[in-house]
Amino acid sequence: MKKDTILIFQQPELYFFPNLKDIVFPPFGVPQKSFRYLVYKALYLLRIPACSVFWGDWKKHIKRAKQVIIFDYGYQAGMENYIRKVNPSCEVFLFIWNFIDRKHKNYKQFTDKNAIYSTDRGCCRAYHFKYNHMFYLRSCYQPYAAQFKSRLFFLGADKGRVMYLSALKRKLEKCSLDCDIRVVVKSGKYFKNPMLSGIVTKTPLCYQDYCKELKHSGVLLDINQKGQSALTMRVMEAIYFSKKLITNNQDIVHYNFYNESNIYLLPKKVSQISEEDIRRFLDKPFLPYPEEILSYYDFGHWKKQFSAKGSKAPHSSSL
Repeated sequence: MKKDTILIFQQPELYFFPNLKDIVFPPFGVPQKSFRYLVYKALYLLRIPACSVFWGDWKKHIKRAKQVIIFDYGYQAGMENYIRKVNPSCEVFLFIWNFIDRKHKNYKQFTDKNAIYSTDRGCCRAYHFKYNHMFYLRSCYQPYAAQFKSRLFFLGADKGRVMYLSALKRKLEKCSLDCDIRVVVKSGKYFKNPMLSGIVTKTPLCYQDYCKELKHSGVLLDINQKGQSALTMRVMEAIYFSKKLITNNQDIVHYNFYNESNIYLLPKKVSQISEEDIRRFLDKPFLPYPEEILSYYDFGHWKKQFSAKGSKAPHSSSL
C-alpha cells in the first residue's frame, strides 16, 4: 500500500484491516496507560509545544504524504499545524465518523474549517461540514454463505444501548434466530443484572477475530445511537461480507444500496416488532450487491473524495 495517504486513528486494531496496516497509525507513540502519557496530557492542557514528541510513528511518514486524514478520536490540537510545517504541500483533513456529543467536540480546535468532513448528513447540516461516505475494502468481499442464515451477530460498546439490546435479543430469538449479541461495558453494575448476563462483556475483539465471527453469521445487527443518522461500519460489513442486516437506522432507506430483501428496518419500539415480518424477511433470498456499490464504498473512492472536490452531502440515492 502506497503511503501517499496517511490515516491517524485511535486504536486501529479495533477497526482497521491488515491490508491498510502500513498507512494507519495511532496518534500516540506512548501507551495511554502510562506515566509518559500523563506527562503528555499535562503538557497538552498547558498548551506547551513539546507535545509533539509524544506523537506516534506517523511523524516518520508525513514528509512523503500527499494527504493526512485524521479521524475524530485520534485528533490532537496542533497536529495539522505540525504536519504542514514538516510538509507544506500536504493536505490535512479531519474526518468525523462518530456521533458528536458533549464529550467529543475536539473538531472545534481544528484550524481549517473547510477541511472538516463527516459521514453523518445531520452533522454536515448542523455544523457546516463537508460530506464523505463510509468505506470498506473491495478486496475483502465475501460471497453469500447460506449455511449461516439463522445466526445473528452484534458486538459493540454500550453507548446507552444495553437494555434495548437485551430486550431486542429476546424478541429476535422468538423468530428462530440464534442471537450472539455482545455489549462491551465498563460498569460492574451490568454484570449484577441477571437479565444482562448473556450479553454483557468486558472484552472487545481485535478486528481480525471480529471478522471471523462475521463470516460465520448470516445476519448482522446495527443499532444507531439516538440522533445518529450516519451509516455505521456494520452496514459496510453487511455489504462486503454479503450478510443480511437488521437495523434501526431510519435513514438507510434513502441510500443507493437499500433493498428489502437484504435489509430489515426495525420499528421504533421492540414491542412493535412483528415476528411474522422478521421470519418473512429471513426467508427472502439474499441479493448480491452490484459492482458499482462495492466500488463506490471502497477505500480508494473514499480517500479521493477529500481532495477531489468540496464534497457536500449528496442526494441519498445518488452515486
